[in-house]
Formats: sequence, C-alpha cells, structure tokens
Amino acid sequence: MLHKSKVSAKDKLKTIRKYLAGKIGQRAAARELEVSLASIQRWIKQYEAEGEAAFLPYEKNRTYTAEVKTKAVLSYLNGEGSLLDVCKNYKIRSPR
Repeated sequence: MLHKSKVSAKDKLKTIRKYLAGKIGQRAAARELEVSLASIQRWIKQYEAEGEAAFLPYEKNRTYTAEVKTKAVLSYLNGEGSLLDVCKNYKIRSPR
C-alpha cells in the first residue's frame, strides 16, 4: 500500500521552491500548506538531500544496513552535525 501524504507532491515542490527562491518564509509556507513548521523544515532538508524524488510516493519503508546506522549514530555522537544534518548526510529520511 502506498504511503499517502495530506499534501500533494506538486504542492510541496511548489511551496518549497518558493521558499528556496526567497519569496516566502518557512512560517508562511507552513500556513500556505496548513502544516506544522517542523514539516516544512523536514521537507526542505529532504528536498536539499534528494531533490524532487524526496516527494515521490513510496510503497514501503526504507531499510538501512547496520553499518549505515552505526556510522550515523557515531557521527551524531561525535558532534558532526545536528540530527537533521546527520540524517541528510546518510540519506536517512526521518530522524524519528
């Protein structure tokens, strides 16, 4: 079964691109799509890491090797960036 978002990929792309072009702020983007500020921030990071592919529907959750997980945890514990930065570097979709 496909994971379905309340906001379409087209609307996410349009709004995130407006933000990145400096036309609107993050809070305005959140209001425009009626989502939380945290969602906008997460989508920006995903777009920066994966481009348009970040918003394509997917059929199942991604899996990560033990090696990738270990490297990501050690990177975070060594202070090599925020949780979101580490997730971006290791192409981990969600820090949750």
